[in-house]
Amino acid sequence: MKKQFVTTLVFAAAAGLTMLLVVPLQNATANHLAADKIGVAGSAIQEVGPGEKVLLTSTLRNSTPTDLMIQVTSECALWTNITSPSSEAVASVTVWVTLDGVPVPVTSDPAQGGPDDGKVVFCNRDFKILALLSPQELIQLFLSSKSANAFNWVAMNVGNGIHTIEVRASLDQRVTGIGFAQAAVGKRTLIVEPAKLANDASI
Repeated sequence: MKKQFVTTLVFAAAAGLTMLLVVPLQNATANHLAADKIGVAGSAIQEVGPGEKVLLTSTLRNSTPTDLMIQVTSECALWTNITSPSSEAVASVTVWVTLDGVPVPVTSDPAQGGPDDGKVVFCNRDFKILALLSPQELIQLFLSSKSANAFNWVAMNVGNGIHTIEVRASLDQRVTGIGFAQAAVGKRTLIVEPAKLANDASI
């Protein structure tokens, strides 16, 4: 399995020093073909930068066409640091699932705007300050948070054969003025189970 290394991030806060240690990541993969069901977990912290990033990947084999219930959980952390008098930092982590390289939509029902791109916001923050201060006054704000999140996707009528499922993520960030925005994901799981939904079922 491949190893990917990311650097240590250090953030200075007004009241002291806040440090995030980003440890080496070992990509979470399965080394065999699971029949019908898969379960994959990753425990290392992985920095998520702009653009796509694969968080988890695995391969399964199904003998007959079936529907797949895809469950993803992940820790999601955000760091924003802004300085007066006027700054804004926006950070978010968006997660989606691909089946054989094609995004799995959240809904495929045209009445609900489907098929959509399957992307789900796992965490998001818009941190802004606007202060009218004299040149001798300064306000600096630092905010961090961490939460565990989950979402389910359903892939309908998946043909029999060997399929690759990936959990992907991206960081969207925007900073105006003096500030910083960053995000990371930590412990995470991917569980895929076959299901036999009604013939006329729609998601």
